Amino acid sequence: MNKPQDHDHIHHHRDVPDLVASGTAKDPVCGMTVKLNAGKPTRQYEGETYHFCSQRCHDKFAADPARYLEPASAPVESVPPGTKYTCPMHPEIVRDGPGDCPICGMALEPMGIPAADEGPNPELGDFTRRFWVGAVLTVPLLVLTMGPFVGLGVVRDVLGERTTLWIELILGTPVILWAGWPFFVRGVKSVINRSLNMFTLIGMGVGAAYLFSVVAVLAPGIFPAGFRDAEGHVGVYFEAGAVIVVLVLLGQVMELRARERTGSAIRALLDLAAKT
Repeated sequence: MNKPQDHDHIHHHRDVPDLVASGTAKDPVCGMTVKLNAGKPTRQYEGETYHFCSQRCHDKFAADPARYLEPASAPVESVPPGTKYTCPMHPEIVRDGPGDCPICGMALEPMGIPAADEGPNPELGDFTRRFWVGAVLTVPLLVLTMGPFVGLGVVRDVLGERTTLWIELILGTPVILWAGWPFFVRGVKSVINRSLNMFTLIGMGVGAAYLFSVVAVLAPGIFPAGFRDAEGHVGVYFEAGAVIVVLVLLGQVMELRARERTGSAIRALLDLAAKT
């Protein structure tokens, strides 16, 4: 008689990871990975042991376990109403909602200590996606442009100069206009707010290089003879703009991850504080 009941119990919890094998568990409230035997709060529910990153998540789960165990009804934690947003670099900037800092262009963050259940940083996810797409397209772009200097000039010779220029245009356009779009937006805002910053420089430099290169590919004949080579082609700078965009994205991703780890460290320290 106990067999069917045991089978149903195992089936109901089939998505629970093998904690003994992995040595970690997933907090059902915030989704963070929790190390076992690290002194973190735990709670028994329907024969299963659930592990939590903090007492706050433990108390939320204890109040309504079903809310966090049913995937269809699991809540999406959000910033509390009335939260003010500020710039990490310019704390004097305070806004009622999310946005960009008018001085440096960085994304505003909620004021106060970040909660454990804020969820993934949308800006970090967006910039990470843009970085990887940009990097994948920039590598072949560098091979085409820098290849002749490292013994790979045969690639350009086989394709032909005119075809190579069009390929550079095709590869460089999504990197500069899509992956680098947030930098252009921030650069324009910096001009509107009369607070020039690095995004102003990036937008102007990358934008000028891209526009010059597009015209050089589409209408090389309008340039003076001194700009053209023996075959009538004009040098382009798609790879320069793409590399700048990818490197700046890498820096932004590293900075956002560092800030996220700092928030996690602060939460861990607060969890060690005595409850009053």
